Parts: sequence; C-alpha cells; structure tokens
Amino acid sequence: MRIGNYKVTAQIGEGGFGRVFQAEHVLLGVKACLKQNMNSSEEDVELLKHEARLLWKLDEYHSIPSIKDFILLDKANAVLVMNYIEGKTLEDLIEKKGPLHPEEACWVTERLLGALHYCHYYGVIHSDVKPQNVFIEPRKHDIKLIDFGLASYKPGRDTKALGYTPKYAAPELADGRPPIPQTDLYGAGIVMLRALGGDITKKSFRDDTPKEIVEFCNKLLRYNPLERPSWDKENPFEELSDIRQKVFGRRHSSEKEMKGGDS
Repeated sequence: MRIGNYKVTAQIGEGGFGRVFQAEHVLLGVKACLKQNMNSSEEDVELLKHEARLLWKLDEYHSIPSIKDFILLDKANAVLVMNYIEGKTLEDLIEKKGPLHPEEACWVTERLLGALHYCHYYGVIHSDVKPQNVFIEPRKHDIKLIDFGLASYKPGRDTKALGYTPKYAAPELADGRPPIPQTDLYGAGIVMLRALGGDITKKSFRDDTPKEIVEFCNKLLRYNPLERPSWDKENPFEELSDIRQKVFGRRHSSEKEMKGGDS
C-alpha cells in the first residue's frame, strides 16, 4: 500500500483512535511512522490535525517525535507522518525482560521529565503519560514520549480532557477536572513505578527499591495535584539527578548493557 510518497511496510500498532504503520519514503529510502485515523469521520480527522499541530509546536526536542508531514486522504481520512523510532515501549520491554534496574528506571524517568518540562513550557499537557507511551531507544540512551492524541494546549479552568486511560490517569482527570502540568507528573510517577517493577494499582514498590527513589516517586503520585512537585518550586528533574548522585554515586549511567541495549 502506498500513501503519498510513503510505501507502507507493516502495521506496528493499533489503539482506540488510530492505526500505526511502518513505512518507507519511496524517494529518500528512509523509514517513517504513519498514524491513520481508524474510524472514517471528519471529527477524527480534526483530532489527528490537533495532534499534528501540537507536535509541530514541539518539533525540536530529542525525546518527542518529529512531525514530517500531514496527508489528507479525503475529508474523513488523514495520515500523520512522523519519524520512525527504533526501540520498544517501556511496557513491551518490561513484559519481555522484567523490571528495570533502579538506576535504569531513573534515567528513563529523567528523560521523560525532560520531555514533559519542554511540553509544559510550550503550553502542552500530554494527559496520557503511561508505560505504553514511552518508547525506549537504548542505542541513543534516550526515550520518546509518543501519542499526543489526548493532549491539550494551554488548558484553562473550563477545559475538559479529550480522554484518558483509567488505569493510569491522575485522580483529577477521573474527577472531570482540567489537565494541568502536575497531571503529567503523576503519569511520570506511574511510569517510574512500573519501570521499577512495582504495583501500579496498589502504588506499592518492590522491597529492594532504594528508599530515596520510593520517596521521590511517591511525591509524583500524590492524590492532590497541588501537593505534587512543580517546575517553579521543586524541580523534579533536578531532584532526581541529586538522588542518582546520592544512591548510585553518579548523575549519569556508565556504558553497560541495558535490557535491550546500552544504558
């Protein structure tokens, strides 16, 4: 199948809204990722346009996918073209290999917090931060925060979330309140807890998890969003860096094998 200048080579994902394909640009010979709305409707095309606009605003950060093109097939179907990501989602990695070492979980969380800080600086709240939306790129020692389909741009007091995943959602979303930066920080806490092999339903940790990391993660997971860290008061990125120095004796991982690649 060919869409514009892209030859579809495989379907690599499917969600409630769209299908995701691996493709190759027929003229350049480079890989690309294509996201197409699953249900043919003008409303779904507008949602995909919304995601494309947000990614366009965030196109210069290394832990966020780059938008390459937007193709309107007809008034009820469209395709969002992004750079192709080599790697696996955090959820897939854990399902296959088991929990990450605490130091690995820390650098993944640091990269995620960096991406969220960039999003929030430009007014974007992701609203669906979860292990399935964090791609691990072991060769680059990086992550990609994917799927901005439910994200909001500069949400206000009356903004309603476009949706959320109940299992991972911050309490304020489940209560019908607008998404705020701390909503995404809760998601970062869920991602970290899952990476550490904890129970995301009970919010409990493995016994071998360093207490400093447990305390940090629990701050992100506080029920009241106003009691969670904020970028202007206690920067969670900097705090986690300090914890890495205290627990592991360094702020950056050494060159060693991670489950699936380098760390």
